[in-house]
Amino acid sequence: MIVTPNRPRGRPRGTETKLLHEHAGHLGRHHFAFLRALLDGVELEQAWTRYLAFSGGPSDRRHFVSRLRQVVEAIEHAGARQVCAAELAVALPALRALPDFVPARGSRRDTLPLTAATSAAPSLDDWRSAQCGASGIDEDFYTQAEWIDLYGEVFGHAPPASASASMPALSPEPAPALSATVHARLSETAHPEVTPRLTPAQRRTVIEALATLERVLAREARLDDETGFWLGAGLPRELARVGVQSLGDLVRYINLQGFRWHRTVSRLGAVRAARLVAWLVPIAQQGDQAIRDSALRPESDLARLRQRDLTRAPVTDLADPASGTDPLMPVAIPVMDVALPDTLSGRDGLFRASDTNVWGAQTDVQAIQQWLSRYQGQTRRDYARIAERFYRWCLQVRRKALSSLQEPDLQAYQAFVTAPPPDWVQPRKVRREDAAWRPFRGPLGRNSQRHEFAVLGGLFAAMHDKGYLRANAMSGLGRTLGLVKPSIDVRRSLNEAQWSFAMAVLRERPDTPARRRLQLLLELASTTGLRLSELATTRMKGLRQELVDGEPAWLLDVIGKGGKLRTVMVFDDIRALMERHHADMDAAGVGFEDAVKRVQVPNSLPTTAAGERMAAGDQGAEASGSMGNALQDALRAEHLQGWRPLIGILRRPPPRRDMDARGVPFVDRERPAQADRYGALERSAIYGLLRRFFRDVANEAATREGAPPAAEFTRASTHWLRHTFANEAIKQMQPQVLQSLLGHADLRVTSVYVKAQAADLVRGMRALPRKR
Repeated sequence: MIVTPNRPRGRPRGTETKLLHEHAGHLGRHHFAFLRALLDGVELEQAWTRYLAFSGGPSDRRHFVSRLRQVVEAIEHAGARQVCAAELAVALPALRALPDFVPARGSRRDTLPLTAATSAAPSLDDWRSAQCGASGIDEDFYTQAEWIDLYGEVFGHAPPASASASMPALSPEPAPALSATVHARLSETAHPEVTPRLTPAQRRTVIEALATLERVLAREARLDDETGFWLGAGLPRELARVGVQSLGDLVRYINLQGFRWHRTVSRLGAVRAARLVAWLVPIAQQGDQAIRDSALRPESDLARLRQRDLTRAPVTDLADPASGTDPLMPVAIPVMDVALPDTLSGRDGLFRASDTNVWGAQTDVQAIQQWLSRYQGQTRRDYARIAERFYRWCLQVRRKALSSLQEPDLQAYQAFVTAPPPDWVQPRKVRREDAAWRPFRGPLGRNSQRHEFAVLGGLFAAMHDKGYLRANAMSGLGRTLGLVKPSIDVRRSLNEAQWSFAMAVLRERPDTPARRRLQLLLELASTTGLRLSELATTRMKGLRQELVDGEPAWLLDVIGKGGKLRTVMVFDDIRALMERHHADMDAAGVGFEDAVKRVQVPNSLPTTAAGERMAAGDQGAEASGSMGNALQDALRAEHLQGWRPLIGILRRPPPRRDMDARGVPFVDRERPAQADRYGALERSAIYGLLRRFFRDVANEAATREGAPPAAEFTRASTHWLRHTFANEAIKQMQPQVLQSLLGHADLRVTSVYVKAQAADLVRGMRALPRKR
């Protein structure tokens, strides 16, 4: 007698179906594309990566199998509600016959890899033997009733009566825990070849049924959908923390933050972010809210594309100031490159001098470029940025040549920068070549206004001095605008307690090359007062040893602002730190790179003539053999040692990205990525090292009892070390000596360190007799 199990088939009544994944309950077209890929023989992991990975979840095969089961179950239950019985009868058996399909635990079909229902139904004995051989279990593992029940679930009908009647009753139903164990073992040992492939006709029938189910069940994602409808694995919660509730919010957030938007969202990496953006692109386009190019490609790639395609065509609107059109020119075209009529170019400027100027400039742009040629590096870039947006304002807003501006115009510019219109403001930092670039990132505060007008004042003064202008509208304007330059805030420095705490935190770190370099940077900056640019550009050839009062001392020649040469002292222990740092560079195999031509140095300091010729690549007759090999090697070693940086790299940078003629980015492994021929660390890297260190110190201060306030460390930077040095040095030397050490052009700047400290003021006031 056959014992029929008492358990009803299917889920218990009232049990909710778990759809797709946590918090997501909609079927989309990507789910059906996922299933079609599996039916086409695509590997499960590849199909998941292509169609479902954007929604989240671990990159684990067990997760992929679970997602497949959830999608099939969602289609089964949604189709039943929509009365799609005919299509389900065709599609579900084929989907359950996929090699990777494993039913949910708790159903008796979850313990066997299922055979395709569309193939010819074998006898119960043959089918059972095949399943036991594939999974490695004995035939008496299940009762006869279970084998019959499983056969019916797979093929949709009972096995032939003769086959089932000949089978005696076997062992009782196994325990649930044992079933779960076998479920895992069967899913691991099942092989795709056990499942017969669909014939072309069968596949066509299944695909047509899936297409019908997709038309009925699939829901298009909309921008007003909540993120939780489509995304899972905790991502909606993390997005909500940055203010993203819907897909439309997500598109706007991505456009605002740019290509690396994922860095602002916790637990979201670059790979998953790229998949999510790729899924969002057609949804955003359909909702008339396209994702910008700046969110689809890195800024560096876009910059190369725009720089290559940038056209310098004249802007016809500028030829007619009365046209009233605004804006007058695309922001992607630098304002210095547009063609202008004489009324705007400055040839007929109201304050143009009649005599020839020493620059030979005929237009305002030529005069600006001559003025900018005085400067280099970051200073030039900063001044060019300010000059361009001011000149753009002259043309587009004031409709005047720069050489025709009067004092009321400049007062109007101050009001403009205080509240620039929205179309002049970019929401985030982008490259100049980006279409989203705008002259401002927001209203300028008082300090920024002060800097803006100081730079423009220098421009107008130079134009006047060189004979380009016969009057200077900027003269004395700073006081009129309330932009008098404040004195240096010397309180932006570290006191003794703060410095001791920071160095204690440093000493707690492991003794590594990176820690030794950081110690050198801190000690050198705080005992010499070197600026950030000087730390990055000064070379070892400026270091020399001299006798002072009969004792040797290390002196370092430094080229500072304005190309001024000054000398600072380097303590012996710091010199030893330099040697150890350079030994770390040698051990890492970094430093001199012959293929790199760029050198971060303002100007050359004196060295041997032969060494300079080698630096220039011109060794003349000496290289032909008149100079011995030993001497050549000695001169080369002297040259390399002289050009060594104070602070260098400790590892080779990764290869740089480039773009081919078709605009396809690639990694250029042939071109050296090192920024300096001799391995100098860039300014931005030095600044970042110190900022990260002081943030770490602030975190330690916030958690330790008796530590200095953490807030001061969060604001500390390279320049704080310069102020720290000056505040200590002024106690031991005359202001004139400190002026020389700091490289100040004016003694009045140095004198701010001489001003009485707050403690001295309090002591003096307490000693002052008061009248009663």
